[in-house]
Amino acid sequence: MNVAEMLLFYQLQNMNQAWTNSSETNPTSTTDSSQTLLFKALLESALSAGPGTASAGSQGYQDLGLQSYSGFNPLHQTSPTLRTGNSDIESLIAQVGQKYGVDSNLIRQVVLAESGFDSGAVSQAGAMGLMQLMPGTAQTYGVTNPLDPVQNLDGGTHFLRDLLDRFHGNVPLALAAYNAGPGTVDKYQGIPPYQETQNYVRKIMNGVGKFDAQA
Repeated sequence: MNVAEMLLFYQLQNMNQAWTNSSETNPTSTTDSSQTLLFKALLESALSAGPGTASAGSQGYQDLGLQSYSGFNPLHQTSPTLRTGNSDIESLIAQVGQKYGVDSNLIRQVVLAESGFDSGAVSQAGAMGLMQLMPGTAQTYGVTNPLDPVQNLDGGTHFLRDLLDRFHGNVPLALAAYNAGPGTVDKYQGIPPYQETQNYVRKIMNGVGKFDAQA
């Protein structure tokens, strides 16, 4: 059993203990039997999935149905996952958009492309949070906790604003620089010939309703 599987097992045990305590406090509760059955089903699913399943990330937890519990995020217990449509995140996007003069829908599409609105997202390369800030970028923009949505959105939008200024308001170039780095855009004097970057720019431009992604 690896660390992620142990964490999942621990979470399931806590859920069962909480339900058991609740039933002892309120013996007439009608939800105890269904909760116990749910716990057993989740536990059996976790144990039968085989080694390494839990290490697959949030998808493994989602397959077990745990994402249906409000605020449940086993990998970031102090930073609940925030998804698209969340009113708090939408409010923050509007605020930072106004603060830095960046279209809120552009910010929204960047967040969607970068993290899928998962505030606890961490990439293999080390990019973190809603706008997937690299440690160096986070430090440059005064972000001390990249997994904090407020700090992450502020730092990421500030960075995007600077890229827009650097490339004279050219949105596709700014997006390409956000994805591949401004130096790479300078090197190729346009969107780099990287399939990932080109798809990234096209996806976001489509999202904001501007289909011409050519610089």
